[in-house]
Amino acid sequence: MERDAIGIYAPSVLRDRGEDRDVDAARPRDRLPDLSPGGPPYRLFWARLLAGAPGDPPDERYNADEVRPAGPDGDGRMAWETFAGALAGVVVHNVAEADARSHLLAEDTVVRAEARLDRRSPPDMVYLMYVPAAETNQRLGRIVSYAEGTYTVQLVRREGGQFVDDGDPVAGVPNVGELWADEAGYLAGPSQFDRYVPLTWTASGWILVLHPPRMV
Repeated sequence: MERDAIGIYAPSVLRDRGEDRDVDAARPRDRLPDLSPGGPPYRLFWARLLAGAPGDPPDERYNADEVRPAGPDGDGRMAWETFAGALAGVVVHNVAEADARSHLLAEDTVVRAEARLDRRSPPDMVYLMYVPAAETNQRLGRIVSYAEGTYTVQLVRREGGQFVDDGDPVAGVPNVGELWADEAGYLAGPSQFDRYVPLTWTASGWILVLHPPRMV
């Protein structure tokens, strides 16, 4: 089944990828109908992030339960509790990680989330949060080579009006934007041109998130 997965294309633009709302591990990337959450938030709530992820590989989507403050614990820190009628096991999109498709927030983190009705007919609920992941880091690199499903990339920095190498090349960098067999390695050519690409640091190392152009 196809389902929604938000991508950020401009500061105020949210897009939904999919045809329905069923949670599935596979993320469809070949359709871009508008999500367009309508109006102000339907309501705000606290959410505690759960183990696991609805995406495979994990992305900006998190499983979460609604919680409320339960007063300070023995160490003077705020404790949280579930309650009757609370949301359970909902999928919350972290808009701050949507562009990088990262999944860096720790289990049991409590975040402020919002519920919004979209503009479909009939309308459906979508749950959003905006929590920057401190570990996220982006660098610019130059493609060196491609072999066996991954790239070797040379990190660069701007110096004297040009790009210069910055450290040793990084091997084994996957491009998670290459979804089909005929897209594999498309960043490797043509060889007469330098290909500069943005790299994103994740918990599993450097990745590329670059999608080949498609006609669908």
